[in-house]
Formats: sequence, structure tokens, C-alpha cells
Amino acid sequence: MYVCVCRAVTDRQIREAAMRGARTLRDLRRELGIARECGSCAACARDCLRAAHAAPTASASSRDSCVA
Repeated sequence: MYVCVCRAVTDRQIREAAMRGARTLRDLRRELGIARECGSCAACARDCLRAAHAAPTASASSRDSCVA
């Protein structure tokens, strides 16, 4: 699903960024442009990032837990 409509960033891209080492919203902003425009995606993006780090692997369960 799209998390950031302004930058067309999906939850999958956030999980991939987490697997590459993104740990914070600042990391996502630097790598994917999350929350640079209107900022309304910040909370969901943060939830997706937390879910990605909580899951043993990038799976459907991490995707479901970040749906706003």
C-alpha cells in the first residue's frame, strides 16, 4: 500500500529500507523522501518501520500492522 502519496512510497519500500539499515524516520526521509512534503505519512511510516524491525523477516504480518 502507499504510505506516502506525495513521494509514492509504499510499505514494501519501507520494509526494504529497514532491511538495508534504516532505523528512524530521519533515515527514511533521507533514503525515500518520506514526510518531506505534507508530513501526514510520518506516523504510518514510523509504524511500518517499527513493524519491519519487529518481524523476523519482511512478511505480510509486518505489512498488515502498519495500515493506517
